[in-house]
Amino acid sequence: MGWESSEGPVPMTKDRLITWRVSELREWGIEPSCFMNYNKTQCTVNLPVTIYKTPDSVSISTVNHNGPMMEGNQYELQCDVLNVAPVQYLTVNWYKGQTLVNQTIFTDTIKTPVNKTSKLLIRPDRADDGAQYWCEAKLELGEEGPQPPLTNTSEHLNITVYFGPIINETKLPSIVSVFRGYPLVIVCEAEGNPKPTISWSVNSTDTVYSETLNITESTPEDLLCIANNSVGITTRRVKVSIQDSDCPVQLNPQRVVVKFGGPVSVDCSTYVSHKGMGWESSEGPVPMTTDRLITWRVSELREWGIEPSCFINHNKSQCTVNLPVTIYKTPDSVSISTVNHNGPMMEGNQYELQCDVLNVAPVQYLTVNWYKGQTLVNQTIFTDTIKTPVNKTSKLLIRPDRADDGAQYWCEAKLELGEEGPRPPPTNTSEHLNITVYYEPKINHCQDWSPTTGTSLNSYPNSYSLVGNPHPDISWKRESSLSQLNASILLNTYDSDQYEIIASNEHGYSTCIINITVEYPPKLNCSEGYEVKEKTPFQPPCVANGLPKPDVSFYKNGKLIELPYNPKWNDSGLYQLTASNKHGTVNSAFVLTILYAPVFHASQDKFVVAEDSNITLECNSSGNPEPKMSWSFENKTISTGRRRITLNIKKATSTSAGVYTCSAMNQFGHHEKNFEVEIRGNPPNYIPIITVVALVVALLVIIITLLICLWIKKKSTGSYQIQPVNQYEMRPLNNGGKC
Repeated sequence: MGWESSEGPVPMTKDRLITWRVSELREWGIEPSCFMNYNKTQCTVNLPVTIYKTPDSVSISTVNHNGPMMEGNQYELQCDVLNVAPVQYLTVNWYKGQTLVNQTIFTDTIKTPVNKTSKLLIRPDRADDGAQYWCEAKLELGEEGPQPPLTNTSEHLNITVYFGPIINETKLPSIVSVFRGYPLVIVCEAEGNPKPTISWSVNSTDTVYSETLNITESTPEDLLCIANNSVGITTRRVKVSIQDSDCPVQLNPQRVVVKFGGPVSVDCSTYVSHKGMGWESSEGPVPMTTDRLITWRVSELREWGIEPSCFINHNKSQCTVNLPVTIYKTPDSVSISTVNHNGPMMEGNQYELQCDVLNVAPVQYLTVNWYKGQTLVNQTIFTDTIKTPVNKTSKLLIRPDRADDGAQYWCEAKLELGEEGPRPPPTNTSEHLNITVYYEPKINHCQDWSPTTGTSLNSYPNSYSLVGNPHPDISWKRESSLSQLNASILLNTYDSDQYEIIASNEHGYSTCIINITVEYPPKLNCSEGYEVKEKTPFQPPCVANGLPKPDVSFYKNGKLIELPYNPKWNDSGLYQLTASNKHGTVNSAFVLTILYAPVFHASQDKFVVAEDSNITLECNSSGNPEPKMSWSFENKTISTGRRRITLNIKKATSTSAGVYTCSAMNQFGHHEKNFEVEIRGNPPNYIPIITVVALVVALLVIIITLLICLWIKKKSTGSYQIQPVNQYEMRPLNNGGKC
């Protein structure tokens, strides 16, 4: 067994435990596998490896926009995650402050680092002014990955939201009463970003740039407060009412809304001379005084029916102005329940919900709102004029369906007490009523399935498509048997078929038909060896089984061979067959033996010899099966053998001359090779004659040589005169010769 890997391979060993180890893993697509040679085959198990890299950076920005944002407009934020892998495990979380507002996941299967971008559409309002958006890149690598998951966050993006002005209507009533001779100052305040500019339009030509405005008898009846910034303009119309009252006093405010037990104070003022003014009230009366401003004040108002009034003695008479007082009390409790029912509800049946509001006042200002989740589904208002606290009940009829299973109903008691009341209006909410809806099963989506061998029917991935309450029981039937199956039994290669899924609970059942194709890794059933005739197409008979159908490769000495294979006579040897599909790879080796007709090997086939010579004729052949061989001469078999046969002819005579035939034969063919032998007679003995001739020729050569020497000597005999030339040299006077 061993490890095959592009990094850190482990050579084959007979140990029972081997470890694949890499100190610095840097190959993104590495696919190590452990192989074992077992039962004459080789099997392989692949190791899934996930290599991750945290981002180089995570940044947030706005797309095609700089500066402040306008309320109500749509903007796009962008989160850039640079150089992260693998992206299929990446989640980008978007936050506003500490609140998660969106998520982006990626399905790319690329293993190497990439850059990714997530975008978020926002439509900010004035409440978002100053909000901080940021994004987080999280690599959730499963149980085998680091815990907690690796996260990288961007900087915070602070947004500025510009919004139009909103005028404070509480401080600026729509109708302002002014008594003649007594000017009044009114105030116009507005909120907005940028800060609004306040102006008053007194008439068509007169504009006052100020938050405050003096109101006198000469002030026009219709005024307009204008709040203006770069985003927009808001106006509020104010009607001036000049009072010629018989009772020259003014209350501020003119109506009060007080929480039971809470404090209250109201000013009563006059612009005329008088002989005394005061407050009459069952709580906090103010004795008569000659002051022009007196205040009715109660620290804890507890009388439900109180009716305070300010009086003044003027022009020998007394007049009175009553102060409308509304005392409210929020409920002691707000609760929700079902009427005459407990437990789960049945789909399609009608049920009644009840909201009980205890000890609330005044009920004429009470509204009960019904919600399902965050959706307002109904309202109840009351017209009773009783001022003291009472208990009230609101009811809601519902007919739930399966989409309502797990829905939350709740009710809200709201006291809407007008402009003088608290803002926002006081509300009390019930707890949430979680409803359970029982309904019959439904299999929303049937999908064919291709599991591997060893998988049980319980593993069928239908949980996302199966609905029903109570949760349905699942049973299986196989079309070919129609009997109910044990879903925990492991599937094998013979279990591919059409199956019926039955989902049932106490309210009904649902069925669907699927095709199950059981997939499995390749299998080879090769023998140790095979025989094939040369030049005959060879297709390995050990067919590779497997689903999906395996890809088959055929090798000899590591070299890929195309199938079908037409081997030559000398192609016998060890071959390997490899079959692979997505579930694994298997190898098998076998010996392929090539069968072929006899073939003669090159040798001398023509002989010319003299009589009495010895001759050896050799005939070599090969074939599979091994051929039978024979020598024949003049149609008579003279010798037999196998593969290599030798014919020895001793002291050949003229009768030995002729054509000798070597024959080789097996079940695939019969071939012959001819050998030609030629015998020549003995030649005459010329040696003595040649010896005599040679001696005669030698004697003649000696005689001729002697005669020539004698002639030359005779020619050189005579007289010579010697003359000295110098001390060391003498020259003949005539030519002489010497033998």
